[in-house]
Amino acid sequence: MTIVVEFYEAEALNASLPQKVTCKVVETEPVVKGQTAANSFKPAVLDNGVKVTVPPFVGQDELIVVNTETMEYSERA
Repeated sequence: MTIVVEFYEAEALNASLPQKVTCKVVETEPVVKGQTAANSFKPAVLDNGVKVTVPPFVGQDELIVVNTETMEYSERA
């Protein structure tokens, strides 16, 4: 992951993040049997402390891709 920081003299003016980053799920609820509704999501905490919602099939210790603009789950890594 590359973060670009623009400086003017010693002052940081702008920081740019990549559009998508790969993160590890460190905490999430277990899959509930029968929870397969199309728009069903559950909360998850990532290795960087960010909280996102993920589909029910995503489990703890899995790598996922997060969109940094919307801070939403994008796909499995």
